[in-house]
Amino acid sequence: MHSAKFRFRAALVLVMITVYSCAIPAPRPQFDVLIRNGRIVDGSGAPWFRGDVGITNGQIVFVGSIGNATASTTIDATNLVVAPGFIDLLGQSEFNVLVDGRAASKLLQGVTTEITGEGSSIAPVNDRMMRDAKNQADHFGVSQDWRTLADYLTRLDERSRPAINIGTFVGAGTIRNYVIGKDDRPPTAAEMDQMKLLVAQAMQQGAFGLSTSLQYVPDRFASTDEIIELAKVAASYGGVYFTHQRSEGGRILESLDEVFTIAERADIPAEIWHLKTAYKPNWGKMPEILQRIEAARERGLDITANQYPYTRASNGLDACLPLWVREGGLEKMTARLKDPAQRERIRKEMDDPNVIE
Repeated sequence: MHSAKFRFRAALVLVMITVYSCAIPAPRPQFDVLIRNGRIVDGSGAPWFRGDVGITNGQIVFVGSIGNATASTTIDATNLVVAPGFIDLLGQSEFNVLVDGRAASKLLQGVTTEITGEGSSIAPVNDRMMRDAKNQADHFGVSQDWRTLADYLTRLDERSRPAINIGTFVGAGTIRNYVIGKDDRPPTAAEMDQMKLLVAQAMQQGAFGLSTSLQYVPDRFASTDEIIELAKVAASYGGVYFTHQRSEGGRILESLDEVFTIAERADIPAEIWHLKTAYKPNWGKMPEILQRIEAARERGLDITANQYPYTRASNGLDACLPLWVREGGLEKMTARLKDPAQRERIRKEMDDPNVIE
């Protein structure tokens, strides 16, 4: 009798312990993602080191060596490099991310942030500029529902939500196109005031600074003084000046002087995009170019430059045409190409790389 009661009580206690044990939640993993044993390059300039990276709620919360740790997902990165996402300082995906926000071609290279707006930026735009871009937008099914940079950034945040971060300059070529179009003439005083106002508005809405691409229409038609006035506006908001300079070939030294002048007179940091010497006769000029940049820095100018590490390029075919052929836009250019006499002149001038640039 007593033995039976003991067995019953023991069984009851066992059941209670089992029920209580089931009620205790399992320990929560220490990290959502744990990247183990990778070669960590932290971006500081220090040598790589072997270690682990812990990620929780989409943020890196641990970098170093950790012993026992739990994670929902563990990645063995032995013999792999673990690095912060790369920043592409010269991307051109501002329209592409509206078509396909996955940006796979960037992410698969490790790029997580892109800075865009080389001379031409996606905003501000007016109705005429939107009409010019309508065929491309319609082809890819993109609704043209922005006019300002603020409109565009709102669309990215609320609707497109691309997989990469996007930042942009305000393009001096876009500003010129907005106010003047693609004609080769200086702005009037009133037009200059409107251009400066548009730059100010873009800076207020999040632009990183002013950019130019001075081998292309309509940027090429801007004088140094015009660029300086726009750069002063960007500088007043803490912005910088980035440029695809006016010449990368036979007149590259004069082009460098223009960059230095803009930086000095506008009191703005200036960076030269994809510094290079184009065309074989100019290949030996790079030592002098670097010496000139160093000399400008030594006298107090904040001048920097970047390069891309490959030997390929991509451009529109119209960039191969002399400047006067491209002036005024597509319709005027097409008319010139249809004229046999002008076409012969174009052919001859295209044999001279100094004419093209």
